[in-house]
Amino acid sequence: MTVKTDFLGFLLMAQVALAALGALLPRRWGRWLWLAVLPLGAAAIATRWVAVGHPPMRNLFEAFLWLPPILAAATALTRWREGVDGTRLDAALGFVVAFPLAFVFSAEEGFLPPALQSPLFVPHVLGYMIAYALMARAFALEVAGHAVAARRNVAAGFFLVTLALALGSVWGNEAWGAYWQWDPKEQWSLATWLLYAAFFHVRDSRPWRLAFLGAGLAAIVLTVTWINLSKLFPGLHSYAGL
Repeated sequence: MTVKTDFLGFLLMAQVALAALGALLPRRWGRWLWLAVLPLGAAAIATRWVAVGHPPMRNLFEAFLWLPPILAAATALTRWREGVDGTRLDAALGFVVAFPLAFVFSAEEGFLPPALQSPLFVPHVLGYMIAYALMARAFALEVAGHAVAARRNVAAGFFLVTLALALGSVWGNEAWGAYWQWDPKEQWSLATWLLYAAFFHVRDSRPWRLAFLGAGLAAIVLTVTWINLSKLFPGLHSYAGL
């Protein structure tokens, strides 16, 4: 474990505590505590941004900084638009991503590699992070019986994944001279896209929806963690480690 004792570490540990309380307390109290992650998460992103001098998306630690506030914002949006209170589900997901931020991932600062110094850097990475957060919560919403809200989350996430894939292809051509390199990260991102594309074409029954959303979530987890970090899959994205 890597306990972070600076101001950023305080913000991260506060998010862990608020996410846990949001998942465990009655919804009336838990909702407001969980939504407080939104400004705290924004403050954590701003703090890291100032410290490193570039958008904090260089590695897994920095990319994960965006997930708790994204999930908190999604909670508010879903409640406003769908009338569905996903506080406990989202807070539980928020705890899962906030805990390694505060206690596992290294916060060591580093420079931005030349390949990442592109105007496409922020929209490409942020598109994936928002999409993966929406798709992960879609599975939780489907399990909880909120099929309409789940499908709308998948639709928004699928649009963003498609956009991120397209931007990544253009960026890859600029940086490496080809639109597609069959890099392990590219292949698994494509596999994830195909799974969610298939979701919109399968029989509209709860078992099928759960099966494809579960498979999609598994692909996301594998892409973000094992494929991203394992030495078994070296490639052009190897700089994006912990």
